[in-house]
Amino acid sequence: MDVFQTLAGGGVHFDRKRFQSEMALFNGKAGNNEASSSSKQVGAGKALPKELDFFGDSNSQKAKEPASTDDSSTRNGKQRASDSDIATAEPLNKTTLQSFLKQNKIKQTGTDAPMPLTSWEELGSRWNMDKRLLNNLANVGWGKPTAVQMGAMPCLLDNRDTLVGAPTGSGKTLTYLLPILHHLKSPKKGGFRAVIVSPTRELAQQIYQQLDRLGAGKKWKFCVLTKSTEGAMRQDPQFRKKYDILITTPMRLVHAIEQEEVDLTNVRHLVLDEADRLLEEGFLTQTDSILAACTHSSLRKALFSATMPAAIEELAKTFMYDEVRILVGVKDGAVESIDQELMFVSNEDGKLLGLRNLLKQGALKPPVLLFVQSIQRAQELFKELIYEDLHVDVIHSDRPKAQREGVIEAFKRGDVWVLICTEVLARGIDFKGVEVVVNYDFPQSRESYIHRIGRTGRAGRKGKAITFFTREDSTYLKSVVNVMRQSGCDVPKWMLELKSPNQKQKKSLKRKAPERKDILTVAGSSQGRKEANRRRDMIQASKRRKEEGKEKSEK
Repeated sequence: MDVFQTLAGGGVHFDRKRFQSEMALFNGKAGNNEASSSSKQVGAGKALPKELDFFGDSNSQKAKEPASTDDSSTRNGKQRASDSDIATAEPLNKTTLQSFLKQNKIKQTGTDAPMPLTSWEELGSRWNMDKRLLNNLANVGWGKPTAVQMGAMPCLLDNRDTLVGAPTGSGKTLTYLLPILHHLKSPKKGGFRAVIVSPTRELAQQIYQQLDRLGAGKKWKFCVLTKSTEGAMRQDPQFRKKYDILITTPMRLVHAIEQEEVDLTNVRHLVLDEADRLLEEGFLTQTDSILAACTHSSLRKALFSATMPAAIEELAKTFMYDEVRILVGVKDGAVESIDQELMFVSNEDGKLLGLRNLLKQGALKPPVLLFVQSIQRAQELFKELIYEDLHVDVIHSDRPKAQREGVIEAFKRGDVWVLICTEVLARGIDFKGVEVVVNYDFPQSRESYIHRIGRTGRAGRKGKAITFFTREDSTYLKSVVNVMRQSGCDVPKWMLELKSPNQKQKKSLKRKAPERKDILTVAGSSQGRKEANRRRDMIQASKRRKEEGKEKSEK
């Protein structure tokens, strides 16, 4: 304990010198010749993606570049570049189908499942898709369709009920958005014709942003259901008819239905994103109410998730008609691009020590997501890390909507290096630049683990996931070990020989998180604790003043 007190009380600071070359890559400032070379290459080459432009260098670089005098040539040049990025391939036939499915790890079940597409060119040749949609698709930057897009998109374009299971970060959102826009053809003032339901408002907002980019130029009207839009619909019934697509969380939509603020009788397309969560006990009643309100005879339903337990599949089949099931990769597995690691920390006190050791070793390259099991623990961990030399923040459902959105944007910009979060960010949120995910608290289910670590290693990028486990967590260790083994990770033999938890134990853990000791640093002296608390209070007060100033300026 003396050693622990010394290490934990002293704290660990982010080693800027150790990551000098990485910082130079983003901010263009080099401390040595090698870093300088990297910086020049970035400046001379293609701009960094928004998600990786932590220091805003790309924006400043664009501002310095002279404006083009020929807008039409610029647009044409962009179009030519986009067209060249889109790969083409020969359409499939019955002879080549099986080898194609095997090669791309796609499994199809269902009556007369449509032939997968092999390139974006088929969207025009097979379905006569609008050229403006195809241009928007090219501008989004998908060079060629992913496995889930190749397998599931034809089913939706052929207007079939579809059940889709595919790994996190594989492009599921685009898979259902593009067919919806294709079927809607053009804007109409007849009320909502498509509804997309997600378990969190953060995911709903992200879907809206992708939809806005994909539908640019067609004057479709998209709406994220919030208190303000609910109020507008209540006051003016005509307001409801101006929108084509509604994106919402289940509770918000059910409330609007009960208050007769939303009419879903004209809906032709219903998508349940993260369907396994929406069909669980907590959301099932709300989902039933939404399904009952969608009464159009031509309604088509699509369910998407990274995990699809057998019980959820059976439940989904009770309200789907002649559905096609598309499974990509290993069922309920993680993507192979994530390096998964289990780290034994003995007990709760060992977690902070383990985290600080990872920081000291340079194993946590920002940006980093830290998952804990409750709001209280998120707040406690934030208080312990806020006076380290880190840009750290916390997000959970108790924070106001504006603050949550601000934290997410700050994390995407790179203003926040380490983000502490609960399950609110475990599903669907797309942070392309996340380097490491740390499960500070052991996940309560196999599905939770898959969704958590899926915030890294997205769209083919490499990522790392580290999961802390204590003696008390060892009963449930085999659930995570099985995911690691199926994903191709190296797992010690002794872990493979562990006994799997029984169904009763799984349900018990999923229903209620285990009691854990408070997250508290074993600080050295009382003076040290007072100084740490003083610094923490100063930082929090500064943040409050900034937030209050921002709210006043917005008003």
